[in-house]
Amino acid sequence: MTKPEPRLLLALPIILAILLGLMYGYGLTYDPNKSPSRLIGKKIPVVNLPSLANTEIILNSADFKSPAIINIWASWCAACRAEHEFLKQLTAEGITIYGVDYQDDVENARAYLKQNGNPFVTIMFDSEMASAMPFDVQSLPQTYLVDENGVIRARHIGALTPETLKSMQATLRTPL
Repeated sequence: MTKPEPRLLLALPIILAILLGLMYGYGLTYDPNKSPSRLIGKKIPVVNLPSLANTEIILNSADFKSPAIINIWASWCAACRAEHEFLKQLTAEGITIYGVDYQDDVENARAYLKQNGNPFVTIMFDSEMASAMPFDVQSLPQTYLVDENGVIRARHIGALTPETLKSMQATLRTPL
């Protein structure tokens, strides 16, 4: 049995470091909002989850009225906290927002909303990530814009701002 060349063993960590550096560099430039969502142009996915207000009550996403915004968030998410005031402003303007509290602790989520206000009409509680596949969750927060027919027209990953909402609303025939 022959021993591997010592130079080959020395080159292996260098090759791995270069590969990791390339992957890291790609990750820094990747914008998930530039990749199309498979949900655009389709009806809201049907998901049954407990209500955050009362986990004994099961909510069905098919009951969401349109037009609306669906916001997937968590109390531990910094970007979710950053967009929270804007969501409350939208609710005050009469825009319907449904929430999916994702991979969170029920008591932490309730305390967060009690302290900071609740912009959501209703909130589905998803501690087990059951909505990940149906809603194509990539990162938090994730926001969908739903038209008057219950069809998803736009998606935004990251904190929702007036600018991002305006660009999302360009996909709607009738405004929210």
